[in-house]
Amino acid sequence: MDAAAVGVKNFKALYKAYCDAMRGAFVPENHSTDVQGQALDLNCGDWLVDEYGVRRGIGGSETVACQFPVLLTRRFENIDTGAEKVELSFRKGGLWRKLIVPCSQYATPKELVKLSDAGLGINLRMAQDLSDYLTDLYALNFDRLPVSKSVSRLGWVGEGQFSPFVEDVTYDGGAEYAPVFDATAPRGSFEDWLTAARAFRRESTAARIVLAASFASVLIKPLGALPFFVHLWGVDSSTGKTVALMAAASVWANPEMGKYVKTFDCTDVGYERTAAFLNSLPMCIDELQLSKNARGQVVFNVYRLAQGAGRTRGNRGGGVDVTPTWANAILTTGETPINGTGAGAGAVNRVIEIECTSAHKVVADGRGTVKAFRKSYGHAGRAFVQTLLEPGNLQRARDIYESCFAMLNSSATTDKQAMAAALIVTADILATLWIFKDGSGLTCEELARFLASREAVSTGLRGYEYLCDWVSTNLNRFDSATGEVLQGDILGKIEGDFVYIIATRFSAALTDGGFDPQAVRSYMASNGLLRLSSEKKNTVPHRIHGILTKCVCVRMGGVPEVEDPFTGEQVTISYC
Repeated sequence: MDAAAVGVKNFKALYKAYCDAMRGAFVPENHSTDVQGQALDLNCGDWLVDEYGVRRGIGGSETVACQFPVLLTRRFENIDTGAEKVELSFRKGGLWRKLIVPCSQYATPKELVKLSDAGLGINLRMAQDLSDYLTDLYALNFDRLPVSKSVSRLGWVGEGQFSPFVEDVTYDGGAEYAPVFDATAPRGSFEDWLTAARAFRRESTAARIVLAASFASVLIKPLGALPFFVHLWGVDSSTGKTVALMAAASVWANPEMGKYVKTFDCTDVGYERTAAFLNSLPMCIDELQLSKNARGQVVFNVYRLAQGAGRTRGNRGGGVDVTPTWANAILTTGETPINGTGAGAGAVNRVIEIECTSAHKVVADGRGTVKAFRKSYGHAGRAFVQTLLEPGNLQRARDIYESCFAMLNSSATTDKQAMAAALIVTADILATLWIFKDGSGLTCEELARFLASREAVSTGLRGYEYLCDWVSTNLNRFDSATGEVLQGDILGKIEGDFVYIIATRFSAALTDGGFDPQAVRSYMASNGLLRLSSEKKNTVPHRIHGILTKCVCVRMGGVPEVEDPFTGEQVTISYC
């Protein structure tokens, strides 16, 4: 019947008032959840929660927040960040399902809709009502919900605590890293692992270095050191590179490929997030060749991981995300060195590279070694950390590290190479005392032969050497006193020990080689390898085929040495 036809002009308002009155009459102010198999009874206020879902109101004003019963069953307090999350449980198809979500997610309807992918069938309109319900449920049952400690990453957390070795802790991080967290659960026998690891250490120096680097990863943060790489490379197959990586991983977790050990088939963001998740545990990456581009060049950025912090990125809300950080060892393998010819000094500084050949294998019986580590893993790391946390042991580690660093830093290597090497030797000494007890530890002298010299690290020197090679391979394009016929585009002119390179060609050659022209030119100027103009400029005017051209004048063959007439010592000549 048309309400207006009988003189009732405000029927909707009257009906709403009627429904509100009926709701107050028939629905208790503090209703309790009534779902089969629920973990605990919750006060749900004026909401009705039963086998038919979550709703409020009656008649035409009834609000349906979800067609399945949804409850909050636990609170989680992150021991690392202090952030709080909740366990959201819902019953569907007769089975209970559980999700751990941040409080901000259930409080934001747009974020709550994303849980539909996990089976919570709601749309945006329902999400607003479900958000209101969950907010009410949290407020009404805050003291009733059980509380658990949680962690969203591995490594050092809180004060003197190490994940995943904290008792009664639950993983509350993203689903993408849950398999890695689960992989850290120990399996098999510690004694069986020890037997295999002792045999592995006897195989080669490279084997001891990689295994020691795995333990050293957890020393980086407490000793205030920097992340570093250990890279095993070699063109020969079956030299034990991947086996060594799996041995290192077995200290902490399941060494199976795809479980803890990953490959280089990843994005820069993926590398950063994985490193931040592992945080203090070693990051193990296999097969460097997977990171090559179409031109066969390695595109992996060593320095981005070695600096221990990711990019600062904005978010949709107009702010910035928390910058990911980490302090761990990165253990890698490949067919080629991880740093290209033009790699910066910062990248070369952080990598200890070990070449593996058929004549110098890491391990002889790779198949048997892998089989043993697949059966038993995850014990040694826990024992190492627990012993490290005993009174006095951290200071002991610090004293050993300082002694090793002083010894290695006095050699021809750089301080960062010495830092990484000192960490490895320290970890090996401690692991030998606490874990292996076999007396076959590494020495500083053994490791020193794998370290890059200061000259090898210098980007300027490597750029200069590259330039000398470039000139040698293009001699037929430089004018000279011999009067030889030039072929192709002219690059400059050779006069005695000096070569005048057209400035634009100089920059292009170094750029193609992966070097910064200005940095290399600055190095050469500081080491007497450039002939400068009277104004001390890095370029000089010179005539090439009669045309006055801006050139970079480079002394070929290195810095000259002469005898000092006063002291008799050999000194270098500077043309600056």
